[in-house]
Amino acid sequence: MKGKIMTTENATTEAVKTPVQMAEELVTRNTTSVIVEVLVENYTTIERQKQQLLHREKDVANFRARWASMSDTIEEFLKDHISENKGANLTELKELAAELDIELTKEIEVTFDIEVTTTLTVPIDFDTDKITESDFNINVDFTNTFDNVEEDGVEWETSNFSSEDK
Repeated sequence: MKGKIMTTENATTEAVKTPVQMAEELVTRNTTSVIVEVLVENYTTIERQKQQLLHREKDVANFRARWASMSDTIEEFLKDHISENKGANLTELKELAAELDIELTKEIEVTFDIEVTTTLTVPIDFDTDKITESDFNINVDFTNTFDNVEEDGVEWETSNFSSEDK
């Protein structure tokens, strides 16, 4: 006998489930398994997307590194051809650099001497040997009147510092 037929004779030993109760049980059982199935599927999808994102981030980092290296190489090439005037059209090289978002610059060094003389009024018994270079504040500023020129820094040095009574 394959299945048990519910009759009034065996109903006393087993609780008879109404079709509504059986449907509710089936829905509850199926809903739980469907929820678990959906959760597992969503977790798997999220993990796969995380791995894809990691691979993409690595690809982007590799691309940026390759671009930086290539950009440096192109920048050096352009600067070399411009500075040595190797027959290339300066306007075209500048346009190429602009297209590639490469700023063509060079550094120059400016050197000049400044001699400073100052007169101080001090007490009569003031020891002139107490005055040193560090008692003076020396500022040299570049007044930028040129387009696209930036000052990277100023170094200064004093020499032949002396103080004497007048």
